[in-house]
Amino acid sequence: MVALSSACPAGATGVPALDHVIVIVLENKNWSTVRNTPYVATLRQEGCELTNSYGVTQSASQPNYLALWAGSLFGVTSNTCPAPGSPYTAENLGHAIEAAGKTWRAYSEDLPSAGSNICQTAGTSPLYTRKHDPWTNFSNLDHNNERPYSDLAIDIANNQLPNLVFVIPNNCDNSHNTGCTTLMADTWLANNVPAMKQAAGTNGIVILTWDEDAGTAGNGNHILTVFSGPRVLYGSVYATNVDHYNVLRTICDALGIAPMGFAASANPIIDIWFDGDVSVPPTSGGALQLSPPQPNPSRGGMSARLYVPGSAMVEAGVYDIAGHVVRTLARGTHSGAVELRWDGQREDGSSAAAGVYFFKARVGAQVLKQKAVLLR
Repeated sequence: MVALSSACPAGATGVPALDHVIVIVLENKNWSTVRNTPYVATLRQEGCELTNSYGVTQSASQPNYLALWAGSLFGVTSNTCPAPGSPYTAENLGHAIEAAGKTWRAYSEDLPSAGSNICQTAGTSPLYTRKHDPWTNFSNLDHNNERPYSDLAIDIANNQLPNLVFVIPNNCDNSHNTGCTTLMADTWLANNVPAMKQAAGTNGIVILTWDEDAGTAGNGNHILTVFSGPRVLYGSVYATNVDHYNVLRTICDALGIAPMGFAASANPIIDIWFDGDVSVPPTSGGALQLSPPQPNPSRGGMSARLYVPGSAMVEAGVYDIAGHVVRTLARGTHSGAVELRWDGQREDGSSAAAGVYFFKARVGAQVLKQKAVLLR
């Protein structure tokens, strides 16, 4: 993993303007418990792990969701439904997005119907609970944007993914209910997140986070948060302390809306962004190109982007200075944008030694090359 300090490293920029931000919230688990489940580990390796991320409060789930949605706890310390003091008229992501002429939707698994204000579904272990849906507590937004989870696939198929998306798995798929394990939640993520990432596109991100920890003594409400997408530095680690207010501030900056509540004074997460060209030129006018790898130099993962106009046979990889292949990254027929990600390992799975390497792509009869420096 690439460790990033609180100062902007070379090549980093502020929060980029994004077309789509997808936020997935899971439940009540310690950072150390979930970070190495199989699919979550893959997300960490491909994106940026915020290693010092914390829930705002351990009093209950509901106030943490309010903090992430509107930058305030609103004095709420419980999961009482409706939230005490609601409906609220304070600024929040939904109202701000609508006022900016952008779109949002929240997709909640087992929500009975669009805009339902039900507190929970039936049973002793209900699959839907309103405490995880903070938008239901506000009177200044369009509640028709509160949708059953099945509508997400429909919107993706119709190329109608909103600018801001919140995804709330049900209380088994988020590992909340008794008997619903972290591995079950990990499997849900593996089955659902790839389609979200693809729909978010080259200028979108997926944020995976938890509301709070498991209440373990000494854990300090330490949760896992991962940013993933083409705009995020591959295999990076952000070690600065952050909480839901910092994540909310980053979402606001990415979507071009004014931050609200305590997010207005929180620092955005600015040290994790790939500042190369992630746009996909039109096929008719785009030129064959290979971007410089980032971050460079690196102590672990780095990535470069290849653009192939039309369709062509591609063979791409990382090579040492003697011209020997270190790791094959792409092989076969490709068209358009191709992301070349290297985790700092050799073909046999061993770690490559520190030194100078080259990202090289052979596209038809043409060869492109970019220098990379690996540190250890």
